[in-house]
Amino acid sequence: MVVGYPMRINIEARPADIEAAVDWVSGLVGAAVDKRITALEQQEAANPLLSIHYRETFALEFALAKARRYRRTTGRLPRGDEYFPLYSFLLPARRIHAALPPESQKPYEGRLRDAVNGTFGARPFAYEISIATHFMRQGWDVEFLDYACAARFDLLARLGSVEVEVECKTTSGDTGRKIHRQEANRLAQLLLPTTQKLTEIPGCHRILIVVPDRLGKSNEELGDIAATVATAVHQRGEATNRLARVEYVFDGLDLWPDPSDAPADAISFFEKRFGKQNANVMFHGRSGFSVVAVMIVSSKADSVIDAISEEAKKAAGQCSGSRPALLALHLIDEVNRADLEGMLRSANGMHQITHAVLRAETRRHVDTVAFTFPQARRTDGVGAAWLSGNLISLYNPAPLYPCAEIRSVFRPSA
Repeated sequence: MVVGYPMRINIEARPADIEAAVDWVSGLVGAAVDKRITALEQQEAANPLLSIHYRETFALEFALAKARRYRRTTGRLPRGDEYFPLYSFLLPARRIHAALPPESQKPYEGRLRDAVNGTFGARPFAYEISIATHFMRQGWDVEFLDYACAARFDLLARLGSVEVEVECKTTSGDTGRKIHRQEANRLAQLLLPTTQKLTEIPGCHRILIVVPDRLGKSNEELGDIAATVATAVHQRGEATNRLARVEYVFDGLDLWPDPSDAPADAISFFEKRFGKQNANVMFHGRSGFSVVAVMIVSSKADSVIDAISEEAKKAAGQCSGSRPALLALHLIDEVNRADLEGMLRSANGMHQITHAVLRAETRRHVDTVAFTFPQARRTDGVGAAWLSGNLISLYNPAPLYPCAEIRSVFRPSA
């Protein structure tokens, strides 16, 4: 029977260790990452609106490809905040690989190869590594049982006689949403001939696109919507087809926030004009002369909480049910500490997600649901640096396996 292999790697590193980590990952996936980033950059050149989406989703891949190019040109690796998340992932990832038994190294390498070609890139894999590293930093030994084909959950963490199963899940900004950013940006590219003409007319122009359900992915569907937008603008009113209803409004010459100078103010301003919030808004314009605001919404409500709840329930189902379990769910939007504290004192989506997990008798083995947020570089002022982020931990009031140790994992060290 294949069993796990407990480990606790050294989590401290010096700049000299980065070179070996980059060499290691380059040998495994360097060529594949270069190829994928080249393809994404070509798509960005054709549609610059895709840039933000790609560089958020594939931040680690872009950083690795750029670091490899820099080293080929200069003979050394680049430094700076842009590369810190990449190096912070590669250093423990390489050490974990080296500590695994040979029969587990191949699946581990396969997971890395799959990750850099996956929908969300290396981000989910890097998140699992970060959670494992955090446990080790708190004095726990960690087994990667999934790579040994010994379990369906990600990690088994041990502290003395205490064993905790850990399942890690990441979300995207599109989770549970009817309008996905990549399709919205592809549509925006098709709208450019229409919006470009409007920018030549001084003033504020609004275009509302309402789709009956999800925004389609095919070029044909997006092209039909773009044609309907062109018709609505030409008619200075409304146009409809089976894929979308489009409304064009000339909003006058009143001042508006410049999207290039104050994007958050512009979004808030136009959400009020459209009378809708939390929707996809895109802009095209000439500073101080004209602006075209395009909003894309669905007639059906988003189901973000329901979608994340389903992911969390699946994560709980990955665990054996014979030990206390911790679900680590990563949310991509940053939330400041004051807002987090407010969330703990009031009902919100995280409470709803946790309730959805814990209300089933079959999931009472889940002790903790930890919601983590994007990390930032921290320093001690004398040379050491690390990644750290905010989180909210919600606990099972009646756990099947009471475990005080699991609830101290994310508390600040003394």
